[in-house]
Amino acid sequence: MTGFILFQNAVLRVFRHLDEALAVSGLIWIGILIIQILTYNFIDMEILRSLGIAYLSSQDRILLFLSNLVIALGSCWIAVEWHIFALRSERPTSAFPKLRGGQTVSYLLLTMGLILLIGLVISLFFVVLFSILGTGFAQSFGMLFLIVVMALPATFLFLRLSPVLPSVALGEKLPLRAAWNATQPHSALLLQAAVLLIVFFIFIQAVVLLFGAGILGLLVELVVGWFFLMINVSLLSSIYELAMKGHLND
Repeated sequence: MTGFILFQNAVLRVFRHLDEALAVSGLIWIGILIIQILTYNFIDMEILRSLGIAYLSSQDRILLFLSNLVIALGSCWIAVEWHIFALRSERPTSAFPKLRGGQTVSYLLLTMGLILLIGLVISLFFVVLFSILGTGFAQSFGMLFLIVVMALPATFLFLRLSPVLPSVALGEKLPLRAAWNATQPHSALLLQAAVLLIVFFIFIQAVVLLFGAGILGLLVELVVGWFFLMINVSLLSSIYELAMKGHLND
């Protein structure tokens, strides 16, 4: 077993079950698309791109926050339903997927908690590193290199702890320590998968940039974003299978 096989399993699962993937996510993602387009039409995007969110009006900031919150909840809704399909073979029974509110909100809160925890750990590590080696260390390597260097351990740590997310989707309770211990034997392939995930993310960002920042660019971003979301969630399902069941399903 290698990280490539793990990543390949996640990607192929989406394409082999494309009908189910669209049934689970299609209408929700269309809703996200509509919300994004409406939000971009109402707020001043030129100010947001050139000066940042701090220079938007308070009304625009509230609108942007609510839009991002709805999009995050929609993405977690998709994630929960895909985990349930991937791990329990429960196929969607209607055009609109069932809303499991408690599991979806828990999934969002746990995801945010993991991101904050890992961000804190990585930040503390680099603060200590810079205090020892000095700021010249950062300047000598360049900011882009440092971002990549930070992204790899952050992604690796997230994948090591990731079984807690499918467990929440399934209505189970898996402690962080148990998830960490379960993924310990697969550390090497999870590191490889983390590298592949970062490379894939950089690739899709390059694709999005080719289409600019207009409506077409937004549409392309959302389509590519759908694939990235589904492959990410599929990867978490595969990691859960490997760590908790000892095997991968198709």
